[in-house]
Amino acid sequence: MHLSAKPLTAFAILCLSTLTMTGQVQAAKEDTLKVGITRNFFLNFSETIAKLVMQPFPEVVKQQTGLPGEIAMSPDSNELCERMLKGDTHLGVFQGIEFHWACLKHPELKPLMLAVNEKTPLKAYLIVRKDEVGKPVASMAGKSLAIPSQTRPFARLWMERRGVVPGKDLKSHYGRVIPVNDSEEALDDVIANRLDAVLVEKASWDRYKRLKPSTSENLGMLIESETFPSTVIAYFPKKVQPTHVDKFRSGMLTADKNPTSQRLLQLVKISSFEPVPADFIEEGKELLSNYPPAAIK
Repeated sequence: MHLSAKPLTAFAILCLSTLTMTGQVQAAKEDTLKVGITRNFFLNFSETIAKLVMQPFPEVVKQQTGLPGEIAMSPDSNELCERMLKGDTHLGVFQGIEFHWACLKHPELKPLMLAVNEKTPLKAYLIVRKDEVGKPVASMAGKSLAIPSQTRPFARLWMERRGVVPGKDLKSHYGRVIPVNDSEEALDDVIANRLDAVLVEKASWDRYKRLKPSTSENLGMLIESETFPSTVIAYFPKKVQPTHVDKFRSGMLTADKNPTSQRLLQLVKISSFEPVPADFIEEGKELLSNYPPAAIK
């Protein structure tokens, strides 16, 4: 069958347009900055809520770098590292202690920057009645411990390692380990002798003291944690384009100066992205000596 010149021209244009569009889609796909995050950030949330919490992050990436962003969740840092090594994920978001654990297995994993919330440093306390302050952790044997449901993994890890006597876990050291919904109510229960101790993060304890200054004077810290390292954005240098790394670094370090990005960051409780301190890796070695690798519960 003979085709006229006009249909051939139209057909050629259609083919060229299709190829061009395919190339653009492929280029856009290749330029997408894929970020992974571990499930441990969302232990207290359903998968649906976790996805809603993560939702603003790709938009921040787009705002700051000009690159389309995607974020996906991995069950743990081991799988996240495997995805990064395969090239399925470019950058990984790790809890500070998770990053240092991962580096023991993957020393080539490098920190790119820290995601910081300056208003809520990662610190926790075991709060008891005033007359219990100064006693050793052993004095809590057989007593009741409340752990608020929103307590983050770093605080749980610290409590599991430092809030018990050697050779014991939480359930064998304390008479009862009670999950509670509200830290303020649990602190009130300590004062009322309905509970003996509460694990609280610094932000919750500071808020309680601010809201109930006179009441809080009846409470005190039995023990307090060190300040745990902030969230780490990390990458494998050989597995991601240097230009993507540079764009992400330069763009995200100024995200807190962009009103739109700043609002989006507030939704995921990040005040700013900060450069990695020079002594970050050395401090991590000290942290590892106190908290050797273990699964976060």
